[in-house]
Amino acid sequence: MQIKEFVIVFIISVLPFLGMAQPCATGNEKVVSINSQFEHEVLRLTNVERKKHGLQPLVWNEALAYSARYHAQDMALDNYFDHDSFDRTSKGQLKKICDTFTRIEAFYSSNHMAENIAAGRITPEDVVNGWMKSDGHRKNILNGDFNQLGVGYYETTSADYPTYWVQNFGRN
Repeated sequence: MQIKEFVIVFIISVLPFLGMAQPCATGNEKVVSINSQFEHEVLRLTNVERKKHGLQPLVWNEALAYSARYHAQDMALDNYFDHDSFDRTSKGQLKKICDTFTRIEAFYSSNHMAENIAAGRITPEDVVNGWMKSDGHRKNILNGDFNQLGVGYYETTSADYPTYWVQNFGRN
């Protein structure tokens, strides 16, 4: 049994180096926060905006945070910006490996989810202000049906943007 598990883990870990896409997230990936203060500040600022509109605050959900961190890190490491998940082929091209909600559902079970993404924003204030100026992102933040939020933040020096931000919304 241990050998079989090792072989599966080994194969999955070398797929990118062979030019083969990894499967979509399984939900077992536990990407560690590189700046939990930033992530929780995004939650706080999001709730400030919701309060201005008479909405209940969102509560932190760790499963949604794992999903958000996974996607923020993936966008940074594979140098892309999209709601869907992609991997780089051996020729450097992007190949879609799964859609937004398939990825989120791997971590969190709900029939009501949404996602906001941003890249290049430096501070939590900057990213929330940017989302509030965008109709679609603002709609997600001010959706009274949501009651949970997870935030992912990732920094890099090897992609088109220095920072990647993800908000994953849900309702339990």
